[in-house]
Amino acid sequence: MKKLVWNRHTKLLLKHAAGWFCIALGIIMLISPGQGILTILIGVFLLADHVPVFGRLKAWLQHRFPKTADFVHRHGERLHAKFHHTDS
Repeated sequence: MKKLVWNRHTKLLLKHAAGWFCIALGIIMLISPGQGILTILIGVFLLADHVPVFGRLKAWLQHRFPKTADFVHRHGERLHAKFHHTDS
C-alpha cells in the first residue's frame, strides 16, 4: 500500500473537506437535534484562512466576543503544541 504524502496541498484539501462537511452537517442539525450553530462555527473557523467571507465573519466574532476568542486561542495553541512535535 502506498503511503499518503502529507504536503501542503493534501492538508489544504483535508482542511477544506472538513470545514465544508462541518458547515453542511451544522445546517442539517439546525432542523434536527444537535448543536447546529456550534458545528457551523467550527467549519467557519476551519475555512477562515482560505475563504474571505469566513475570514471577515471570524474577525467580527473575535471583535464582538474577545474573552471567548482569547479562550479559544489559548486552548488552540495548547492543542497545536501537543500534536505538532518539532523534530530536533
